Amino acid sequence: MTTPWWRAGRRDDPDAEPVEDFPELLAEDSRSVRAAVAGRIGAFTPDWAVGSGGADAGVALVKVFGEQVEPVAQRANRLREKHAREQLRIAGVTGRGPRPGSVMVVVTLVEAAPGPVQVPAGTQLTTAAATGEGQVVFETTRDLYATPARLRMLALQAGTRAVLLEPAELAPASPVLAFGGEPRPGNAFWLGFTGPVPFPSLTLAVQVAATADRQPSVTAGGIGTRPPAGEPTLSWELLTAEGPVAAELRRDDSLGLRQSGIVELGTVAGWVPLRHPMVRDAPAESTLRWLRVGLLFGRYDAPPRVERVELNAVLAEGAETIRDEILEPVPEVAPTPARRFQLARTPVLRRTVRLEVDAPDPADLFDLAPASPSGQRSWVEVDTLARSRPYDQHFVVDELSGIVAFGDGVRGAAVPAGFRHVKATSYRTGGGLATAVPADAGFVPRDTISFLAQIDNPDPAAGAADPEPVEDVVARGPALVRARGRAVTAADLEALVLQASAELGRVVALTGADVDGTTRPGQLTLIAVGTPRDDGRPPVPTETTLGAVAQFLAGRVPVAPLGTRVVVRAARFVPVELEITLRPEEEADRPAVVLAVARAVNAYLDPIDGGADGRGWPLGQALRYRRLVSVVADVPGVASVGRIAAVVGGRRGVPCRDTPLPPCAFPWPGSHLIVPVSELGGERR
Repeated sequence: MTTPWWRAGRRDDPDAEPVEDFPELLAEDSRSVRAAVAGRIGAFTPDWAVGSGGADAGVALVKVFGEQVEPVAQRANRLREKHAREQLRIAGVTGRGPRPGSVMVVVTLVEAAPGPVQVPAGTQLTTAAATGEGQVVFETTRDLYATPARLRMLALQAGTRAVLLEPAELAPASPVLAFGGEPRPGNAFWLGFTGPVPFPSLTLAVQVAATADRQPSVTAGGIGTRPPAGEPTLSWELLTAEGPVAAELRRDDSLGLRQSGIVELGTVAGWVPLRHPMVRDAPAESTLRWLRVGLLFGRYDAPPRVERVELNAVLAEGAETIRDEILEPVPEVAPTPARRFQLARTPVLRRTVRLEVDAPDPADLFDLAPASPSGQRSWVEVDTLARSRPYDQHFVVDELSGIVAFGDGVRGAAVPAGFRHVKATSYRTGGGLATAVPADAGFVPRDTISFLAQIDNPDPAAGAADPEPVEDVVARGPALVRARGRAVTAADLEALVLQASAELGRVVALTGADVDGTTRPGQLTLIAVGTPRDDGRPPVPTETTLGAVAQFLAGRVPVAPLGTRVVVRAARFVPVELEITLRPEEEADRPAVVLAVARAVNAYLDPIDGGADGRGWPLGQALRYRRLVSVVADVPGVASVGRIAAVVGGRRGVPCRDTPLPPCAFPWPGSHLIVPVSELGGERR
């Protein structure tokens, strides 16, 4: 039985089957309309000559009526989607708006600069839009003390001895083992700098290579989390004339060199150049300001391999902040307590609007709050006013149009009449695919930065996206309504986390366990699948996307219990090649049948839209032989199916039997061997 459209997408309903669309209210093609009218001619207008070939005026009128009704029926059928959208909007589900691209920029000062230069948070940088039309603005997310110092030398310490390396030896093709092939406590990774003292802070971007047998991952701790026992702990020390001095670790996105990220350290003014103390017969060139990164205790799953170290790195987002803008009222056809105002710049990024209204506090009318000496009040942006109380100072924002809507005094406080009394103290605009700038985009600051040489971005921007299509919002809507913004069950997490990045195609949640099957109490592991690629490669998400997911859950979505440690790992894909023997129908085009079978099998194995229910391949599920036979047999032109064998990761399974996949892995279809024959022997369908 076909599943009703309102139950589509329920993963907890074993009887539910996917549906392609909403029910059709009216037939949309003119031929169906003409046929329905023609069936009534005999009863109502028997004098019309139905078989006249269109010479009769009545028959001609039916044809004209059919052509005119077709667009009306098409618009009527859109009411079903309109109804679903309005229901979701009332529930606060509005879909994902435009997302700004995030990129790491490296600020380089001239070597002749006398000292560090402060680059405050919100510094605006411009570059050409990725779409080729105009310019886009990026803003830095943190304060940066850019230093003119240069990384001149590296040293690898094992025990009491160290070996010097040139920075040029760092490269993706030959990464450096920071703590050796077998990291042990006492091993260290040294960085030597020349130039002025990097004071009061030093910011580094460390690029860590992913291991061959383990996909990249990103970890973000929830509130109150502590690193699990056994994980590596590092010491960051400055070599001074008085001996090693601990550097204040202000930020470590690399999590102890377990992943790529930015590290910010507090430094001291007495950091002087010295020869490396653990290099025998150290040359004069080793007289540098040395930073020691030592392994105190713990172990790594795989030895960290450093590909690149960049000075003066900071993240920038493709958005522009607008401040102190007076909002213009939107003219209404009929007077209503619910007033609307217009922001000047669009699109508006969600939850970035800060408003003040010069009017009495609505809560004072209900004796709920003491009056404030100032008449200005800060209002709060919400997804919907449906749950707002009469005195709640709430408003909603349409991201695309920039319209700010207030309550009517019943659902949310109403804004009283006035002139120039609603002010946006700040909001952010921008985002979209225009901010998906490539590497080496050539950023230029809007304001002067002293002693600036250049601003580079070694990697392309990640996370940029245009607004979510309406059909995607409707498809995800029921799951988001059930979650209600809370990550309680695994299904809630999988639905909510897709809002973190437009570069996510699917997410699978594992609670209290890791991808290798080990039990991890207090850990939430998310297996992330990227969006489909055009180059035929598996959709593995980038580390930037994984980081966006981790931060989204750790900082915005309530995860129970408090302190849950979030680990986001890229999905693992194993190549799958099928050997299929089939018998086509006698009059079928054999090459076309082979291509259709390959497409059907690939669609069935798809990690995002595949599987028996069309909602993605179940993580780690074996290849079911009977289901594969059914998929092939359902292809038009296939008369019967003979033999199917699966080659998983280069290992051939038993023909005509289920073939297991590695744990926590998705299949990725390769080059299938599909053999059409005239006669089949053995098992067939």
